[in-house]
Amino acid sequence: MIITFIIEAVITCILFTLLIIPYLLKDPLAWFYDYPVEVQERIRSLAQYEGKIPTKKDSDMKKKLPAFVVCLVIFATITYYSGATTFNSAFIYVYLLWTVVNFYDALVLDTMYFCHSKRVRLPGTEDMVKEYENPKIHWIAFFKGSMIGIVFASLVGGLIALIPLIMLT
Repeated sequence: MIITFIIEAVITCILFTLLIIPYLLKDPLAWFYDYPVEVQERIRSLAQYEGKIPTKKDSDMKKKLPAFVVCLVIFATITYYSGATTFNSAFIYVYLLWTVVNFYDALVLDTMYFCHSKRVRLPGTEDMVKEYENPKIHWIAFFKGSMIGIVFASLVGGLIALIPLIMLT
């Protein structure tokens, strides 16, 4: 079971990367609220971005809600086929898998890639190397993500618990 979990965690991290990186590179401004506060302030002060900064609500709805739904389906499928048949077993399995992906996101995608890649630096902020390289915002997001993971794991656990009821009808 541990080997299966490790394989599933690696595959999930790969899928997560394929979901996030192309969108980030295509439209970095859509990720405005994931940039350090100092970078956000600079962008707000630049005329070239006037009227182009997404509202927090629009930003969340465009990138976080679809990712949440896609991940919900993926995690429910993985969990079901991994043998979790009760709410508790599904919750624990999903929360562990979520935590692995959340940690991978914070360490690899955010701290190692985002903080150091010039490809995600917004025009007009190229000189803000120190601000971009500060991983603080990403690790705060990791802890917030851990709390969201509880809700997410509960939803998947609920779906898994409903499967036997659906099969009876």
